Amino acid sequence: MSDNTPTAPQTEPRPSWGQTLAVYLEPATLRMLFLGFSAGLPLLLVLGTLSFRLREAGVDRATIGFLSWVGLAYAFKWLWAPLVDRLPIPLLSRALGQRRAWLLVAQAVVMAGLVGMAVADPRAGLQTIIWCAIAVAFGSATQDIALDAFRIESAGSDRQAALAATYQTGYRLAMIWAGAGVLWIAAGAEVAGLQAYQQDAWRTAYLAMAGSMLVGVLTVFVSREPRPRDARADRSLRRDLAGQLARDGLSIGWPQALVGAGLLGLMTAMVRAPLGAIGWPEAVLHALALALGAVGLWAGWGAGRTLKVRVPPGLAPAAAWLQLVVVEPFAEFLRRYGWQAVLILMLISVYRISDIVMGIMANPFYVDMGYTKSEVAAVTKVFGVIMTLAGAFVGGVLSLRYGVMRILMLGAVLSAASNLLFAWLGTRGHDFGALIAIVSADNLSSGIASAAFVAYLSSLTNVGYSATQYALFSSVMLLLPKYLAGFSGEYVNAYGYVNFFTSTALLGLPVLLLVWLASRVTTVKAR
Repeated sequence: MSDNTPTAPQTEPRPSWGQTLAVYLEPATLRMLFLGFSAGLPLLLVLGTLSFRLREAGVDRATIGFLSWVGLAYAFKWLWAPLVDRLPIPLLSRALGQRRAWLLVAQAVVMAGLVGMAVADPRAGLQTIIWCAIAVAFGSATQDIALDAFRIESAGSDRQAALAATYQTGYRLAMIWAGAGVLWIAAGAEVAGLQAYQQDAWRTAYLAMAGSMLVGVLTVFVSREPRPRDARADRSLRRDLAGQLARDGLSIGWPQALVGAGLLGLMTAMVRAPLGAIGWPEAVLHALALALGAVGLWAGWGAGRTLKVRVPPGLAPAAAWLQLVVVEPFAEFLRRYGWQAVLILMLISVYRISDIVMGIMANPFYVDMGYTKSEVAAVTKVFGVIMTLAGAFVGGVLSLRYGVMRILMLGAVLSAASNLLFAWLGTRGHDFGALIAIVSADNLSSGIASAAFVAYLSSLTNVGYSATQYALFSSVMLLLPKYLAGFSGEYVNAYGYVNFFTSTALLGLPVLLLVWLASRVTTVKAR
């Protein structure tokens, strides 16, 4: 008689603690420590540390808040990510490989921009320092695109949490150097008895930061390029697609048209946002068009009724390149997740909103509360970052052992709650002991959230489009928070620091609902 008893599903055995920790000694993981340092160095120098420098130079809080829109370069990087993903750099790509060539060029741009920021004096005008900061942000964002692809292609999905944690460790070590190090160098170079702001001291500090980018440059030279994409296969695919487009034309259904219109409209809204004309009603309509088009692509609606667009033979190769390099990475993500893509993008867009909006006013807050450069350097830029490193390590280990979504929820709760501690600190004035405790708690929670979030984003990418898709995710993560952060100075001027920090904590509440929904309805698709 046959046995029809159902068999229990086989599950992967949970790795031992020894196996989990051994991942951190693998070469691919260790490389991320130094490359993470190179990635983390520019960020504070165009945002947090720069805000401290500008406040000390007498620039008002509202202007500092608006200048944080320089960071929107990180939110727009998905626009040129397809070029970084596929476009070779003459000579360098042949000598180093696609990923390392772009890393090297981006690092050179960052170093040049930091030299310009070192020379510029904000008291003589902000135009030069703003343009140099934009160059640093653009180079840094480009470095992030290439580095994210390098990291994702260097190991399988089971190693991404460890690589993300090590990357975060190097990133946070760079933040110690770009935060505390630059303040200590500037303080040490000051001449006693002169005014509070001394340009020569800041010039020395920023030049030292430019030189510190050599850590990333040397790591690029000694690293191995991940397995390169099959260039012959790419050319063959483009040639075949170009022939098909020239022969049959381009078929466009209404879901593709809605996705294209939605993406174009949102891109226009992004450009208008820093100019003070956000156009929220239009942006909502564009987002709805994108969502409906995504569902239509997933469900196969409109496949039988398409519009044929003739493509001239001379333009067919360019159209094929755009289709494969620019359109396909986004279309592949929408096809793979369908309607779930909307939920995923909503979660990504707000997950770090509490931290990012609050962070712009942190350094002006320390200055206004009377904390000295040495105090801020010792506590927020050293002790606090060490706690972030501990959080990143804990977040990576817990994500490997218990799953990313559980730790994603834990990080969201801790990140929002820690901002309430800053609201309490705002009622204390200059309290050094309270500053140590609050910065420790805030940075520990930030590290846990960051490690889990990077691992989550990495799990969403298709390895064939790693640079473009990861750039899309990290850009979506920054766009709304960076835009809101631009008004943080005006909010503080109007309502004070206590209300500001409390409001940033409340911004984290929708994140909890979105993480819960994502954990219920999303599954990691085969890459």
